Amino acid sequence: MTTTTLVLTLALFAADQPATKNTKEKPKHSPYAPSLPYLTKEEEDKLDKIVERYIQYDIGRLQGKEAAQALKDFKALGPEAIPSLVRGLNRAAQIEHSCPVLVIAKKLDHLLAASEDPELLEYVKDNIGSGVGPTRHAGILKDLRFVVSLRKNALARGERGRVNPPSTSHGTPTRPRSPQVMSVAELAEAASIERGPRLRALLIELEKRRGEEVGPALANAAASYDKEIQKLGRDLLDRHLARQSEAAVKEKLHHELVELRKAATRVIAAKMPRLGGELIDLLGDDKEEVRAAAHEALVKLSRGQDFGPAANADKKQIAEAQAKWRSWWERKNTLSNPSSRYNPANR
Repeated sequence: MTTTTLVLTLALFAADQPATKNTKEKPKHSPYAPSLPYLTKEEEDKLDKIVERYIQYDIGRLQGKEAAQALKDFKALGPEAIPSLVRGLNRAAQIEHSCPVLVIAKKLDHLLAASEDPELLEYVKDNIGSGVGPTRHAGILKDLRFVVSLRKNALARGERGRVNPPSTSHGTPTRPRSPQVMSVAELAEAASIERGPRLRALLIELEKRRGEEVGPALANAAASYDKEIQKLGRDLLDRHLARQSEAAVKEKLHHELVELRKAATRVIAAKMPRLGGELIDLLGDDKEEVRAAAHEALVKLSRGQDFGPAANADKKQIAEAQAKWRSWWERKNTLSNPSSRYNPANR
């Protein structure tokens, strides 16, 4: 056999053999959760870069065509980008700008509302805020974790959303249950995953009920990124709190959910002026929006008098404003009831 014939024979033989190099089968799904596709490190890095560029765009560091492209790429992200969005949310939470945190949280909320993968929901819940430490955005992170927990609990109870209604044994789609026949717990869980007109019906029915789940569920709606649901949630939450006792509303001033603390300040200003002095401590709340709500409520109660603090006040200025407000509150109580003087120690 000549050298040329030997080479050709070996080449043909090699062509007939299955490739053994780099033929390791690609995993069927992501290590994060079964519902996500497997991505290479390069593909994950690309998604991380898209989220990071969006953050840079949102805080004003990208302009012109670069900014437009960053926004376009971010809007196009799908469920496969959920881990990258969680990492981006945590990075954004460590900077002072609020917009990137709000928008990324909104996108995660939208993507997760369509998920029926409990492992994915568990991954997201466990990793939101991971490694962030103290942050002014802690309320947003906590609220999102709360939404994810509700969604996961709903799945565990067999609530799979309403996109494809369950069928009867005859294959006929069943009608969604009426909100009027649902329990408070069922209403709260359904409100965490529903969208559109049915969500409005659930919230309206929920506001009429009593139970520990009512306030947090309405507060979640009040923090929605859908402006119409946000307004409805706040109105319903205010109405619900206004029917509670003064002691219950006072307790809500210290609730972990931001929207509940804010709603309590509004209800006190509108319906329970005797609790006005309780608002003074909230001027030092760790959330700027709560401080602003308490300040607005106090100005309303004082009929326009304003002892501060300014929005950008430091701790010393806040303490000075609180002292002025306490002095005003004591004078007010003395004038309305000379036999009773305000004593902070007795609050």
